[in-house]
Amino acid sequence: MLRRIFLALLLPAVALLGCTNGGDAPPAPSASETPAASAAAPDANAVLNDVVAALGAGNLTSITYSGTAWRIRNSFMQTPNASPPWPSRDEITNYRRTIDLSAPASLATGETFAQNLFLEPPVAGRYTQNIPADRTAWSDQLEIWLTPWGFVQGAKNNGATASRRTVDGTQYTVLSWQSPATQTAPSGLRYTVNGYIGADNLPARVETWVEHPFMGDFHVVQVYSGYRDFGGVKVPATIEQQRGGGGIFGVNVTAATANPADLTALLTPPPPPAGPGGPPGGGGPPTPPPVTAEQLAPGVHLITGGYVALVAEFSDHVLVFEAGQSEARGQRILDEVKQLVPGKPIRYIVNSHPHSDHTAGLVPFIREGATLVTHVNNVDFLRMALSTPRTLLGEPTLNPQLRGVDGVTVFEDATMRVELHSVPNGHTDGMLVAVVPSARTLFQADFTLPQPGATANPFVVTLANYVDANNVQFERYLAVHAAPMPQTRAQLLATIGK
Repeated sequence: MLRRIFLALLLPAVALLGCTNGGDAPPAPSASETPAASAAAPDANAVLNDVVAALGAGNLTSITYSGTAWRIRNSFMQTPNASPPWPSRDEITNYRRTIDLSAPASLATGETFAQNLFLEPPVAGRYTQNIPADRTAWSDQLEIWLTPWGFVQGAKNNGATASRRTVDGTQYTVLSWQSPATQTAPSGLRYTVNGYIGADNLPARVETWVEHPFMGDFHVVQVYSGYRDFGGVKVPATIEQQRGGGGIFGVNVTAATANPADLTALLTPPPPPAGPGGPPGGGGPPTPPPVTAEQLAPGVHLITGGYVALVAEFSDHVLVFEAGQSEARGQRILDEVKQLVPGKPIRYIVNSHPHSDHTAGLVPFIREGATLVTHVNNVDFLRMALSTPRTLLGEPTLNPQLRGVDGVTVFEDATMRVELHSVPNGHTDGMLVAVVPSARTLFQADFTLPQPGATANPFVVTLANYVDANNVQFERYLAVHAAPMPQTRAQLLATIGK
């Protein structure tokens, strides 16, 4: 998915490191781009006027375009492999997007026929991305400002500066602008937008950064190529959005109309699918369930009250398997561990796999100084993500220590033994499960046993075959996603007829 001229810019090692100056200054050039030799800076107004003329956007207030689109299957950080490229895609047919630059507002719609995270048969669905004018969060509105026409509108509204940068041997004029003073990050910094303008005076790439609780200063890029003329306005034939170093969404544009007469209709979302009504609205998010601890054996505990964590106490330190589905949950787990095992540092935090709902709680443990243990396939992505500056969040940069493992890795002293088993599968190629012999327990994430009479999904079959072939011994089969009833090794092996 990185088959674009800006491949080097978006490699994981550098993709998210450009926002070291936060939102009040354009980021420093990355390893693959260099400032032009000392020369007078371009005149930003002249550059902007040239871009407006090249786009045919002098009188543009809205635009609609259509074609076919794609998105990565299951969404960002839910892919089978942690690092890009992410080849599994869902096609979006009858794709259409309309943008009102003056509101600003945007609506995109389409039709999908997609497979879910658990490889069940694909089903027809609807794609909708609705950004009404009252959704002012940068994480929403950046979808407008990253477009060629939105970028130009933002430069007009907010004042731009200009510089020259060379990227992979090609020189670009870079127009940069910042969000209004009323639209700032949690740190109070304004957001930066950079547009890379080619020799044809058209935006080839537009980038910004947005705060992300796990990824820090999260780099979001749109890359454009093959501009075509539609009624006097230039529209790129191909659009690709990249996050975390890889392509996550793209469009092949086949038609476009400037200033459509039926703008109001085009920005009206389709009615929701027919179905039973939801429950009455509440007064806010539900209160998190209380954190509780259950002893499985001496020195071995489960922490419940959300995504479940396993705690193993060694003679002079603690190992925790799984950090929870959010930073807040991770902090609650960490606090509970300190109460359970006072006086012993948390030396290791083990990540079952790199999906977003299983990594979000890692940040408190990294702050605490715990070494992150993960499958070797996940190391590069997680190191990149956790090392990224957190300027927009107003937090210090983390200093993650990672240990990649594969096969069977044993943590053992005179008091405790924990085995980590690598079980790659179609869900993720970076999966670990834990076996604690003293507790007669296998602890896992997302290997959910089927309901009675149902067929096991392929991931469970993979684990059952692994346990059978390697004679992995345990009695209790416990999960990050707690089962309503106790489960056993025998039930796991029954999924393969053993």
